[in-house]
Amino acid sequence: MDGIINENMQGISHIADNPYAHLQKISAEIDKYDTRDKIDRVLDELDFIHELFEPGMQPMVSQVRDVLMERYRALG
Repeated sequence: MDGIINENMQGISHIADNPYAHLQKISAEIDKYDTRDKIDRVLDELDFIHELFEPGMQPMVSQVRDVLMERYRALG
């Protein structure tokens, strides 16, 4: 269990260090998120990024999140 927690903490730290770069990465790889499990994971990351961004930057996160939510719903 410690390995999973440590891996998750490293991922969170990486996102927190540069949330804009992580959002760019998600946007560039958006076509790879083609299952509900993959989309679930990235939606959690987007929620975290949304909280880190200034209010003026949050709409960028919302746009990506909206695209993924549409895909999520289409997968049933």
